[in-house]
Amino acid sequence: MEFMDLSGLHVGNVRICSFHEGISGRVFAAFTDDMDVCRELSAEEAASFGHRLPQGLRMRELVGSGQVVADRLDAMGVTAPVAMNFMSGLLQELDVFHDSNCRDCGPDGEGPRSCTRGYTISAWVWDVREAVTGASKLADTAYQLMVHAVEEEHVLLRAVLSVVPEATVRLALGTAEGWRAWSGSSSAVDQLRLQASQCTPLVVLTEGRSDVAILEPAFALTYPHLKDLVRFMDFAHRPAGGAGPLASTLRTFAAAGIANRVIGLFDNDTAGWDALRALQPERLPANLKALCYPDRALARRYPTIGPPTCDAPEGRHENADINGAACSIELYLGRDLLVREDGSLSPVHWRSFVPGMNRYQGEIMNKAELQQAFQRKLRTAADSPSAMAMQDWSGLQAIFTTVLTAFL
Repeated sequence: MEFMDLSGLHVGNVRICSFHEGISGRVFAAFTDDMDVCRELSAEEAASFGHRLPQGLRMRELVGSGQVVADRLDAMGVTAPVAMNFMSGLLQELDVFHDSNCRDCGPDGEGPRSCTRGYTISAWVWDVREAVTGASKLADTAYQLMVHAVEEEHVLLRAVLSVVPEATVRLALGTAEGWRAWSGSSSAVDQLRLQASQCTPLVVLTEGRSDVAILEPAFALTYPHLKDLVRFMDFAHRPAGGAGPLASTLRTFAAAGIANRVIGLFDNDTAGWDALRALQPERLPANLKALCYPDRALARRYPTIGPPTCDAPEGRHENADINGAACSIELYLGRDLLVREDGSLSPVHWRSFVPGMNRYQGEIMNKAELQQAFQRKLRTAADSPSAMAMQDWSGLQAIFTTVLTAFL
């Protein structure tokens, strides 16, 4: 960025740091878009830089009250105690490495004026208050401590504001021309949120507790090296399950600005796709995904029982493609569980008609028995890896692949 030496972070009239290697998003996030101002460089300012700069050069700045900026930093977790502990820690580090690193202590040094040896956090607070209130210039010793806060300027700013909370804060960016393409503080917040989401566990939401009871232990068994990076939401405190409540949860997360990467997994059935259609997943933030369980080859010609008719009062038995119409979690538990003693697959019963999707919603029969059988299958696999190799885990593997590739 041109004229980067014009940039700096000011509290009152005191420049507490400069940005020779760029301004971090965490500093930008302390400001809001409505603090963005442009002004002309004064003759006095132009002369103070020690090289020729034209008076009237248009400058771009972010200017806000100290209290507002401090509140924003507090909301980001950078509170006054956190900031002051950070500054105290810097002093301790400087003291430990002082003898070998401090050039000011040498024969030609300026020890008493700029050396931090024996300097205290209380002295720093005093020096900062005196400088910002205009009682004196900022002591070199105080500035030397601030220099060591490089790359943590947002923490330094909160520490200074804990001393002088009513001061005006000014983030000088440089020339307005140089920052013409900058999209504002809100974009910095969005970028920080995205970065934060990459360091937090991937959260998976499903339609109900039975899905979690299957997916969580199965994932731990098949991907033990990833189980601390993928979390399946505990539904113990959620009042209701189903596609509708899952969609509502995703909307709530979007409105709250949740930082985690979150995947909402809907059943691959008519109700799931209907809820997904109403949710409009393309309008969710980048860190939220709404997906259905993947299609299954097994489900392309699957036995179904239709609604009763005069010719078939108990329902007509037909094979049908049930992908997108009746694939709940039970359809992914493995062919070895879906096949009954007579060799046939446990059928799907067509239930209610969903007008929004213009098709029926199907439900596999004997759901409870299938879930219990899976828990036995899970215990067998956990006790014997060789037994697991003989079992069918392809359906759940397909779901896990969907989860792990959702943000690629």
